[in-house]
Parts: sequence; C-alpha cells; structure tokens
Amino acid sequence: MIKKIHEVLTSHIKNNINTYFFLLLMYIGGISAGAFTVNGLSSLQRNELINYFQGFLELFEHQWVDSNEILRISIMDNARLVIALWVLGVTIIGIPFIYLLIGIRGFITGFTSGFIIYIMGFKGAVFTLLTILPKEVIIVPCIIALGVNGIKFSLNIVKNKSTKQMSKDSLKTNFFAYCFVTLFFSCFMLAGILVEAYISPVFMRMMIS
Repeated sequence: MIKKIHEVLTSHIKNNINTYFFLLLMYIGGISAGAFTVNGLSSLQRNELINYFQGFLELFEHQWVDSNEILRISIMDNARLVIALWVLGVTIIGIPFIYLLIGIRGFITGFTSGFIIYIMGFKGAVFTLLTILPKEVIIVPCIIALGVNGIKFSLNIVKNKSTKQMSKDSLKTNFFAYCFVTLFFSCFMLAGILVEAYISPVFMRMMIS
C-alpha cells in the first residue's frame, strides 16, 4: 500500500514538475517580500508590533495555553485555505488566484519570521526554527500540492473543452479524482496542525523561559 502511494506521488510530481517549480517560486517570492516589508515599516508601526509581540510573550508565559483551542483555530484557518484552493480549481479562471494565495501564504511566513528575527536577533532565528518551521515543513508542501492539483484540474477542463473530448462520465471521473487528491493532502496537513497545536507551544515556552 505504502509502495503504491509512493509510486503515485512520484509519478504525480514528475508529471507536474513545472507547476510545482513555479508555485514554489511564488511561495519563496512571498517569503522574500514579507521579510523585506519588515524593513519598510515606519518606526510607529514597528513599535506597535513590538509592543503587541511582547504582550503576547508575557501572556503566553504567565497564562495556561489551551492547545485544543489552538488546534481548533488552526483547523479552521487551514480548512478555509483548502476550500479556497478547491473552489479556485473548479472555477477554471481561478488559476492566477491560486498563485496569488500561495504567494500570500509565503508573505505571511516571511513577515512573521523576519519580524521575530528583527526583534530578537539570533534568539529570534532559533525561535522561528523551533516554533514556525516544524509545522511549515509539513503544511506548505501540502498547500503547494493542492495548488498543483487545482491548476491541473482547471487546465484539463480547458483542454478537453477546446477539443470537445470531455464526456460527462470523464468529467465526473476527473472531478472525483480531484476531490480525492484534495482530501488526501488535507489529511497530511493534519500532522502539521497537530505540531502547531501541541509541539510548537512547548518549544515556545522553553524559549520564553
């Protein structure tokens, strides 16, 4: 079973390597833009964010954090993203917006990491590696894969419509395959969500103390 899944994933990546490359490039570009934006903040904006971040750390240090609540919020946030990517994939004209969503996701990661490093220096880099990177390593590849899945489905519809080859049965089969792949990678995302809810807070408390 595992071998079969590995073969399917390997074939999927090989057949869509260019799309993966451009989506990854979009994500990296978003990270770079987010990190550079930190340097462009005014002193007032920077001070407000510093006060907010310090208040968050103090609150986190002195109050008990409900990991179940973090889990609930993370599931809702990531579910919205998955649904958005799924909808864009079936609307045909949503391909540019898939790239945009991936870029925005990278921007958020880059801005958050860049700001923490700006405030805390080397400790901020360690803080980011322990609290942000573990979940991103799991969640981001799944998001990019979902983006590739949506783009592939949209392009298949356009291609078959232009050649008038797509029958109702073929469309139904492709649609169910599209939904299955979305569900498959969404399940993998749960691992990253669990890391964010139950493991990242432990490292965060260690860093604060």
